This record gives sequence, structure tokens and C-alpha cells, in this order.
Amino acid sequence: MKILSFDTATMETTCAVVEDHKVLAASSINSRLSHSETLIAMTEEMLASLDLKMNDLDMIAVGVGPGSFTGLRISVVLAKIFAKTLDIPVVGVSTLSALARQVAESGVVVPVFDARRKRVYTAQFNKEGDVLTRLTKDDAVAVEELIDSLPEGAIIIGEGLSAYGERFKESDKNFFCYPLSLSQVRAAFIAEEALVQYEREGASNPYELEPNYLRPSQAMREYRRKHGQSHDA
Repeated sequence: MKILSFDTATMETTCAVVEDHKVLAASSINSRLSHSETLIAMTEEMLASLDLKMNDLDMIAVGVGPGSFTGLRISVVLAKIFAKTLDIPVVGVSTLSALARQVAESGVVVPVFDARRKRVYTAQFNKEGDVLTRLTKDDAVAVEELIDSLPEGAIIIGEGLSAYGERFKESDKNFFCYPLSLSQVRAAFIAEEALVQYEREGASNPYELEPNYLRPSQAMREYRRKHGQSHDA
């Protein structure tokens, strides 16, 4: 099964072609171009390098967040277009789950993305070898609240360490913080997570597949503030 996988939940656009757990090609780039321009160009170049066409694909795997509102909209829309046009299954997976799967060590794994206002998008997982078990749902929580909830020695990974890494390191809980160079989402693991989900639950409904924003966009928060409606902080 040839899978085209991609994720644009962070500043980085990542894309891969995976077949039977083998990475045929993979690329990640932090570009000034829009996610859509970058992703389409990467996909075309990657397939051409493999002498493949879109019709050779068997599945689309996409990270649905949480993360960048604009990035998520773009990747989910493209995934739905590809799946409908090619008439192949699409599987949307938690970007946090895929990132947790990148960790080589066993233990409690905690991926973190910066959600601004001293909050992070996060979830907790237990990893034993290749088996990843979810412990908590994806959520947006205050950094201090997260630190208080974590067990000693938890493994922290993700671009959220750029903003809050020192706070995790200052904790007396002896967290292991992944280097930022190894904390970026990789599309190959989006594919791996999608395969696990596909075998367990089947494909996503392309008509119901949506980004997991977790909280309103800045524009929506401003609208609610001006109109006196309650909103997430």
C-alpha cells in the first residue's frame, strides 16, 4: 500500500511517500511560501523522483492537528480533494500522536506545541517499544498545569520546547526534553499512525474529516470579544 502523508500543523511542511512501512521518499521544509504552495510542489517533486503518479497512490494520511489554524485548513482540504479525486481512503490522525510515535525510548511521552498565552497543545501517551497507548485526550492547557500533572521522568518532545523548554528543564521532575532538531513532526510517522488507525478503525469519512483546532482562532476570539460572547482564553 502506497501512502502519501503530510502535515502542516506547525511552521514546517512535511511530506512523505511510504509503502509497507518503508519510507520511499520524505521531505520537510520551513518555507516563506504558503503551506499550500509548498505542499503541492513537494508532492509533485517527490512522486516524480519515484517515477510515480497520483493514481499510483492507495491512501492519503494527514495530520489534523492541533496546531496552526491556517496550516491545518490547507492540509485537510488538500487531503480531502486528493482522496475524492483519486477515490482512495483518507485517514486523519492526531499530529500529537504521530509526534509521540517518533520517540525511540519507552516511557510517558508528552508532545507539546505552542498554543500561545503560556499554553500548549498536548496529550500524554505511554510508549513501550513500538506500542503507543494514549493516556489523555488532545487538549490546550497551561504550561504550569501540564508540568504539575506529569510523572517524573516524562519525555517531552515538540516545537513547544522552543518557547517553554527552559521551564520544563527547571522542574524538579527530571523530564527528558528532546533536542529541538529532533522535535519536528515527520510525515513518515503520520503514515505509521494512519496505518495503525486504519487497521483498528478503518478510513476517515472524507465528508466529515475536519481539523482539530481545540480552540477558536484569533479572529473568532476577537469577534466573540466584541460581541460579548464567552470564549476560550
